[in-house]
Amino acid sequence: MDPKTLVLQYLDEAHATETALVTNLRAHLTMTSEGSYRDLLQRHLGETQRQVKAIDRRRSQLGGKDGRGLVAGAVGLARDAVGQALVLTKGPIDAVRTMSQPERMLKNAKDECATEALEIATYDSLEAAAKAAGDDVTARLAREHRAEEEAMLRDLRKEIPKLALLTVEDKTGEKPAAATRSSSGRSASTSRASSSTKKKASTAKSSSGTRAKSTSTARSSSSKSSSSGTRKRSTASSGSKKS
Repeated sequence: MDPKTLVLQYLDEAHATETALVTNLRAHLTMTSEGSYRDLLQRHLGETQRQVKAIDRRRSQLGGKDGRGLVAGAVGLARDAVGQALVLTKGPIDAVRTMSQPERMLKNAKDECATEALEIATYDSLEAAAKAAGDDVTARLAREHRAEEEAMLRDLRKEIPKLALLTVEDKTGEKPAAATRSSSGRSASTSRASSSTKKKASTAKSSSGTRAKSTSTARSSSSKSSSSGTRKRSTASSGSKKS
């Protein structure tokens, strides 16, 4: 197998993964309430659709007029079909695996984290193969797509704790202790910061007052010394006149 064929194979794998994810994200959006998590899914759906088009263009550029040869094209279509079949089979299971809306979103988010990790690894291998083949264009495409997947994974991980707390509240009917502690911690921190600021201000005022007293004492002392010196000169002058 020549390097170009291997690059095409890895492009096929990336295309199959991204095509399946488009279907998966659309399904998850129908099960997701309004909020930051839904906004994140919507954003990544747009990114994934652009990635599919970019991979299609690159496969066409590498494979000639019709994209790829007959065998390579058939293999690529088969991968896409398998990916779609797996997603379509899993979709109904996602919808009914729990009656709790927050928990359903939490489970979907965890699945999406796993998918993002797979995509990152897919683009790692594609970039390495493209570099080995001297294909800088495909290597750059892999880097750009991987950066978006890494950003999505980071953002998903920020959403998961929030979804977990919503799930706890939904399934237990009680506000999660973690949220209470977090709020209490912020209040205590604010109180400590305020107390510290007041102490600093008090110390500054005390120090300023001490400096003012010291300055006043020094001035008074200087004034007394000057007055005493004047009296002494006056006495000396009087004595001199009597003589």
